Amino acid sequence: MSTPTPPAPASRPHSPAAGAGATPGSPVPSAAPGRRTQPPYELAHDLDGTSVSVRANLVDILRRELLGPADGADEILTVAPDGRYNLGRIAPTRLTGSADTPGPGDGGDHADEGALDTDALDACASTGVPVTSVDETGPDGDEDTAGDRDDAPIRRGLMIPASMGLRFQVPADLDALTVHASWGVYHPQSGGPTEDGREGGRSATVYRREDVIEQVRINPASLISGTKDHVLREDVILRVDAQVDGDRLLIEVALCNDRQTPRRIPTQAWLFQTRLDVDAGGRAVFLPVRDILTDVSADLSDAEEARLALQYRDRLEFAVGRTCSADWTVAAGARRATQVRTEWIPTSTTPQTDAATVDGALLDMTALATATPDQLRAGLTPIIEAYGAWLGRQRSAIAALPDHLRPTAEEVVEEAAQVHASLAVGLDHLLASSDAQRCFSFMNRVMADQRVHSQIAEERQKDPGLPLAAAEERVRAKAFPHHWRVFQLAFILLQIPALTEPALARRSDAERAKVELLFFPTGGGKTEAYLGLAAYAFAIRRLQGVVPTPDGPLDGGAGVTVLMRYTLRLLTSQQFQRATALVCAAEMARLEDPGTWGSEPFRIGLWVGSAVSPKRVSEAAEKLKALKDRSAPETAPYPALQTTRCPWCGNPLSYKDVRVDTTEGRVRVYCPDPLASCPFSEGGEVADGIPVLTTDEEIYRLAPAFVI
Repeated sequence: MSTPTPPAPASRPHSPAAGAGATPGSPVPSAAPGRRTQPPYELAHDLDGTSVSVRANLVDILRRELLGPADGADEILTVAPDGRYNLGRIAPTRLTGSADTPGPGDGGDHADEGALDTDALDACASTGVPVTSVDETGPDGDEDTAGDRDDAPIRRGLMIPASMGLRFQVPADLDALTVHASWGVYHPQSGGPTEDGREGGRSATVYRREDVIEQVRINPASLISGTKDHVLREDVILRVDAQVDGDRLLIEVALCNDRQTPRRIPTQAWLFQTRLDVDAGGRAVFLPVRDILTDVSADLSDAEEARLALQYRDRLEFAVGRTCSADWTVAAGARRATQVRTEWIPTSTTPQTDAATVDGALLDMTALATATPDQLRAGLTPIIEAYGAWLGRQRSAIAALPDHLRPTAEEVVEEAAQVHASLAVGLDHLLASSDAQRCFSFMNRVMADQRVHSQIAEERQKDPGLPLAAAEERVRAKAFPHHWRVFQLAFILLQIPALTEPALARRSDAERAKVELLFFPTGGGKTEAYLGLAAYAFAIRRLQGVVPTPDGPLDGGAGVTVLMRYTLRLLTSQQFQRATALVCAAEMARLEDPGTWGSEPFRIGLWVGSAVSPKRVSEAAEKLKALKDRSAPETAPYPALQTTRCPWCGNPLSYKDVRVDTTEGRVRVYCPDPLASCPFSEGGEVADGIPVLTTDEEIYRLAPAFVI
């Protein structure tokens, strides 16, 4: 779905000059197949060391490579354009005749070498061109097949469309609109290098792009009678349709390729880089498709739809694409757009979540780990009060909403009031329970260590020569080396009663138990909150030991406490590193007080299937022996090693740091610190090394506290 955020200016595609203006030191991608020349990319945006500039250049490069034109409005390709660009093209409306029927624009020995040959089966069945085999409708980038594609299978029912456009709404009394249509046509001609590379040989076909720009001024009042066609070039039509809807007009404009060609389609019969821009001379005349603030007839009977409508009441949609997507230009806070346009590669920026701050709240993990009940009350009460104040502002805002949205708003605010009450209950429970306080202290101590040592590992990855002590000093000198964000601590307060009391109805009752989660974009701090809850769960299970239940006693002194699952393999690897640092911190705390936190080590297991990690210890031993026998480099991948650095100190890990004991059935990973200053090195404080399990056999037998 498109968003009202204005994209790049509605201008012609970026036209790079050969190397001009390229940023020094910037990567130069190899030229894609089909270019006449292979100049380095001119990046559209200067690299300033931020991910924003990298992302902007990546989008620009994707646009050039997939949509085109990659080398400017007058580019020349050495392969047929349908093999070069996958997006933004529209086909002739219908295929007629036989393969031998000449198409428009044919001429000469080379004029039609890039023509698409299609099966006549669907020639007159529907509008557009059937999509053919794996490489769709064109030859691959390294081969010119001269149209010899009779053996290409057709994927039934899939069509390359013969039109594209968009639908939008304007006031019924609007006087004029201007539609700007643009596309590229590629003309085959001789002029490429000879096919055999020798003088006097047959020259290859090249495809010269013609940039086409047409403009049509439309009187909306004249459209009420129905559909109107505006001829742009030969059989290229701008088709405009309108429908009256009260005080507004629903208008649909489409760029149509009404050519009819033989099944061997001439290259110049295709339209590439198609685009429509519609404006009214800069006036804000384009109405939202749906404005929930004014649409009193909206169906809000579905509770979820009603809440979404309320929440996104200021996120308006001004056009709907046909065949493609749509985008628009709208001023901040405005409810009408000044321009709408088609878009083949829609983009949207997801804002970073910025956590609120609360004056007087105690967010330092190390301070919370040693705080007295009075200090906890003084440090956590401001969070609850701030939430209550915010809630009061939300109640006041309901009066400004239209009548049809107020019931939904009142319902949402009432649920938020229940959260406010639950925050108070969570704090009261923490202050009243000595077990909860001990576990809260454990959690904060472990999370502080996890935060500090994760940053130490990052610093030493950036600066491999940085000593461990210097890295720790650098981390602790930061403004917030071991601090919570307010929402993280609030979320933990909400869960403390249910984690502490197994029989609590909201946790165990079949009808009332609920899953509570944090839901916002990546990078806002969700994982830290979940890791904090994991640490608290570690502690309370060990502290409570055997707990009676209706199904019999349950022993919390060992076994799996947390299951965490990520749907993307890359995210799984990233979170495994962070969660391993947490488990390392928990194990260090356990070793200091095994009488309280048990004799069973805290461990983490990566359970992701045999395609990633070994199922058995014997398999891990065989693969380790094979690596050592061939003196493999330290960077060689080893399935039983799923973390690249020591999570505690940041030393790089390799297969040489793994010890496999098939008799005991263990695969152990040790930090390679030669002085054993890291507690997870061989001979360090933790006898088993880094507390990580990656073979299925060990995970089933040892049942680690944390499983990803």
